[in-house]
Amino acid sequence: MDFETPAGAPFGGQLRYWRQVKGLSQLELAHRAETTPRHLSFIETGRSRPGRDVVLRIAECLELPMRARNDLLQAAGLPPAYPERDLDDDALAPFIDGIRALLEAHAPNPAAAFDELGRVRLANATYRRLSPGVEERTPEEIVDLFYGEVGRGLVVNWAEVAWMTAQRRLRNAIASGSAEQLRLAERARALVAEVAQPDMTGSEASPLICPRLRVGAEVVETYSVVVRFETAQDVTLSELRVELTYPTDAAGAEVFRKLGDEPP
Repeated sequence: MDFETPAGAPFGGQLRYWRQVKGLSQLELAHRAETTPRHLSFIETGRSRPGRDVVLRIAECLELPMRARNDLLQAAGLPPAYPERDLDDDALAPFIDGIRALLEAHAPNPAAAFDELGRVRLANATYRRLSPGVEERTPEEIVDLFYGEVGRGLVVNWAEVAWMTAQRRLRNAIASGSAEQLRLAERARALVAEVAQPDMTGSEASPLICPRLRVGAEVVETYSVVVRFETAQDVTLSELRVELTYPTDAAGAEVFRKLGDEPP
């Protein structure tokens, strides 16, 4: 199918996109949304204009992210259901303070918070030392750096990590319905396309793909745990992803400890 993302498209185009992504027929979606196939067909083809309750029921049945729910409502000529605040908005202050505390408590191990485009919005000192100036980078610059020479120099097992993250970017872009995310995912895939995809299957495969980072003269094998706000009712909070990075052994922990002790 064509995964052309629907942001900015008419309501019918967005609805059809999401039905196809979720693998649902009009009949199946109508049943789940407690409406008739005829009515669903009419609103998808533009013959009828949906009400707010119907749009929200459809969005819930499709398990859409908050930004996509707002896009669907606005495409139907209705106001958005969820606010999208800046990180420095007073209403978000307790939650952003919580993220900052989590990042600092994770030191000397690296940790950072990313938005939906992969920008680094918050980071602790160790993460900044590993990636100087990363908080000032645009999403395009971050993709170009990681999937280019900088990433290849930092990550020993770059090919498998790059392929894994590029595939994840594409899945997330399709699931978000974001044209900008899809553009970035295609940019990443183009940068790894010339590199053969490693075989990461088999009985001897590790339980996780663990990036092995070059830190000075040392190599630290790592893994990350992702933290999200599962009960968010704000678009910004719903899209924040906090990544806490851990070393897999004591030697790596000592490398991060020394890195954390370095003066800023």
